[in-house]
Amino acid sequence: MGIIKTKYNPLFAVSVQQLFYDNSICQRYQTTPEPDFDFVPTTETLQLLDKMDLVFKPSPTSGGLWVLARVGDKTGGGNYLLRYQPPRAAKLSFLMLARNPELYNFNDLPLLSGDGSLYYFSNNVGDTTALRSNLHLSKDVTGVKGSNDRMKYNGDVYTFVYSSPVAPGNAYVVHQLTGTIIQPRAIINDLTSARLLFDLSALPSGICKLFVNAAQTDIFYYLPLPAQGNLFGIIEIDLSPNLDANYRVIETDRSLQAPAPMYTIQFTKRKTTWRYRLSLTQNSPLYREMAALSAPAKSDFLNRLNIVSNDTAITFTKGNVADLAIEFVSNSPIALQEVYTSSSSSTHDKLGLQLKKYIGIAQEATVKADLPYPSLETVNQLQPPNIYSDIFLTL
Repeated sequence: MGIIKTKYNPLFAVSVQQLFYDNSICQRYQTTPEPDFDFVPTTETLQLLDKMDLVFKPSPTSGGLWVLARVGDKTGGGNYLLRYQPPRAAKLSFLMLARNPELYNFNDLPLLSGDGSLYYFSNNVGDTTALRSNLHLSKDVTGVKGSNDRMKYNGDVYTFVYSSPVAPGNAYVVHQLTGTIIQPRAIINDLTSARLLFDLSALPSGICKLFVNAAQTDIFYYLPLPAQGNLFGIIEIDLSPNLDANYRVIETDRSLQAPAPMYTIQFTKRKTTWRYRLSLTQNSPLYREMAALSAPAKSDFLNRLNIVSNDTAITFTKGNVADLAIEFVSNSPIALQEVYTSSSSSTHDKLGLQLKKYIGIAQEATVKADLPYPSLETVNQLQPPNIYSDIFLTL
C-alpha cells in the first residue's frame, strides 16, 4: 500500500513587535515566551481554514502567528500551487486580545477611552516599496498610530442619527469587501433629523460604509460576535490576487510566490515626562538640614539640589517646592523601555539616577542613589498635552 504524503507550505506570517521590550517581542524569558496578545480566528475564518485545508499556528517567539496551506504540484516557474481555490472575497480574520493591560501605557497609543473602537490591520495597505520580508500592516510605515489605525466597530444592530430627514431609498450600508448592500430596517424621521436602523447579521465581518443621499457618512467595522472585554483589534488578511504584488498572498494562477509574505505590526515606545515627587517627613535628614538654614542659604541649597543621571540627554528641573515636598521634572520626555541604559555610555551602562545636594561645589554629596524608574501600571494624562510618569518617594 502506497504512502499518501501531504505537504504544507507557509501561506503568510504576522509578527507583532513592541519596541519597549529589549527583544522587541515580549518580556524577557528563560524558556517560554509570553506574548502580550492572543490571536483568535473568527468563526468564518475557522470555516475557511477547514474548507481550504489551511493550518493556523500561534507563534510566541515572534509575538504573532503563522498560517500554513496545503499545496499540490509546482508551476513551471517553481512555485507551489494552492490545493484548493479560495472563494470570492475570501479573507482570514483574527481577533487580537490583549493579555497585558500595561501595553496601553508603554506603547505610544491613545490611552484607554472606552470609545467603542478597535485597531484594524489589513494587508490592503498600498505600499509598493515595502519589502516582502517586512510588510507593515499599520497604515504608517513607522508603526501603529491611534489616529490612523483605529476604527469604531459595531455588532448586528447598527443605528445612526442623521442631521435631516431621509427619504426611503436614500440610505444604505455597503460591505466594502463583498459589495453587499443592506437597506435600513427602519427610518424614523422627525422635523430636523432621521434615525436609521440596520440589521447587519446577514453580512460577514468587515469594513462597512454608510451612504446617505449618495454621500459616505460613516465608516465602521462590523463584528458579528459580542466584543470581548480585552479586544484590542483585528487582523484581516485579504486573499485576493489583485492586491499589490508585495502584499499579495495568492497569485492569479493559485500559486504561492516564495518567500511567503511576512507581515509586521510594530508598536513604538511611549515617551513620558518623568516627575519625581519627594515627600519629606519632619524627621528627614534633608528636611532638618534645610530647616536649619537661613532663607538665603536655603535658596542656594535648593538651587544645588537636583536629580543627576549618567545620560547627558536626561536632565531634570525642580518643579513645585514646599517645606515637605519637592518635585523634579525631566526637561524632555523619556522613552519608556524594559531595560534602561545610558545613551551617552559607550559601554551601554545601566541608566543611573541619583538625588544630589550641593551640586557644583566641594560639599557635593548623594542624598539617594539608584532612584527607581517609573511604574508601568499607570501614566498621568491629567495635564494635556503632557503625559507624565509619576514616581513617588518618601525621604
